[in-house]
Amino acid sequence: MSDLKVKPITGCFLYTKLDGYTEKMSNAILKAERIDRNSEIFSEDVALELKRSKAPSYTMKILTSKNTHLIWPTDPLPRGIRVFAAKDIKRDKNICVFIDCNGVITKRDNGRYKVKTDLLAANLISAKNNMVYYKAPDMLIKKGSDLVLMAKCFGKLFAHLIDYIGNISVIPEQKDKCRYLAAKYFLSTIAGLDNEDKINSIAAKAAELTDSQERIFGLATSSVNVSSLPAFIDDLKNVFKLDKLSLTLVIEKWMYTYGTSTVLALEFLPSFLTMITDAYCGVYLNMQKTIEKVLGKDLVEMGKNNIYEK
Repeated sequence: MSDLKVKPITGCFLYTKLDGYTEKMSNAILKAERIDRNSEIFSEDVALELKRSKAPSYTMKILTSKNTHLIWPTDPLPRGIRVFAAKDIKRDKNICVFIDCNGVITKRDNGRYKVKTDLLAANLISAKNNMVYYKAPDMLIKKGSDLVLMAKCFGKLFAHLIDYIGNISVIPEQKDKCRYLAAKYFLSTIAGLDNEDKINSIAAKAAELTDSQERIFGLATSSVNVSSLPAFIDDLKNVFKLDKLSLTLVIEKWMYTYGTSTVLALEFLPSFLTMITDAYCGVYLNMQKTIEKVLGKDLVEMGKNNIYEK
């Protein structure tokens, strides 16, 4: 059994607050045009182009899977849910993955398809992240180091954001403390671990703390609530004495810094994995230059792990 605790995207606090996501996803499932993947034209114009590209070979299996639906919603979905997994309420109610192909696959006047293979491949990798999360989450953490690397990347991204908002790095070790707390939040709320000792141990490794830092930070921040995003932000406000810090500000600055498509990465594991793989693939679906700058070699390692080793 996986350490990861699966929660539906609908169980995320941000999802419930974002404008009409449930209605938009339901309409996409029920009303969006579904691209016919069984036609000769699709095979020649889309499938063959993907096969010829440098995309991982498994993307072809995802493209042709009965559990994948390529759709054209009348109105493009918000960037955060361009790829999502949900029950196919229009047909058999099995969990399937839906990919909004507006701007990815277009139909020419002559009936042929034009495809942006790099974007399609990135979306198919995101589709894999979503389906594996729901169907076999243990596949996401095959190695013991996988959770450490995920928590490390999230911690660095989050601490960079808090430093941008409150300039916490002017005080020695404050940024390290933020990375540690962010890693704990990631492990508890996003990954769903419930063993406190394990969370603390992995978070310390992710933040690369010394033994003395681990002891000091652990004692000083033991009361910080990492079980939900709103509570976590409230406690960070007190820990770092940031009067202006708020959930709204964090969300706004996160989207500004890393891209609007990454907002659900603050709570939902497949969205976080997609944020990383999109940046690694270099397809400009998010603010990949900033993500590259913050994560450095960790982006390469996590991107390769998630795309090629799962």
